[in-house]
Amino acid sequence: MTTKEKILDASRRLFNTDGLAKVSVRDICKELNISAGNFSYHFPNKDKIILGLYKDMLKEVQVAFETLPRAEISITLYLESHKKVFLIQSKYKFIFLNLFEILTNYPEVKAIYLRNAAFERQMARELFNLYVSKGIIKKGINELQFERILNVGQILNTAWVIDAEIVFKGNKKQQMAYYLSICCGLLEPYLMENSLDEYKMYFNNLV
Repeated sequence: MTTKEKILDASRRLFNTDGLAKVSVRDICKELNISAGNFSYHFPNKDKIILGLYKDMLKEVQVAFETLPRAEISITLYLESHKKVFLIQSKYKFIFLNLFEILTNYPEVKAIYLRNAAFERQMARELFNLYVSKGIIKKGINELQFERILNVGQILNTAWVIDAEIVFKGNKKQQMAYYLSICCGLLEPYLMENSLDEYKMYFNNLV
């Protein structure tokens, strides 16, 4: 691991445990036992660390999607993709716990966030249509219903980390099953019978 990677990793861990506002450049240097000059050689300030970590998170999400087996489209594949994303979001939980502050104070991150949100909506629409054509999701869902699923889904996928951090009391495995069932449960009423059975089996095996 390079010094730059070590700085990013240590920053992420400190942000997750101590909070974004409480962690200073001095804290990061102390954690790694490096000088301020060594730090500034790689990052001019804390802002660039936050930007770098946000980009790293998006790269990990992209890799997670690219490495999923696509030989056969199924509801299990859909659920597994969400599970991988949720694990990555947990790794970078400080971003979601401080999202309003980050998007307000870091315009570079906000610009990437808005572009990525638009891309995710388009990808969700294409995936939804594919699942309908493959007989996984029922036909006849109108545009208003789809927009509701899409909007609520985006809100849940962004906010579940906050709820998990503050409200949920179970272990990590239970936490994952609980929030996956909430966020992915939006599609449950629209699944074809075979996919619904597969969906239920997935969660039975998950808990």
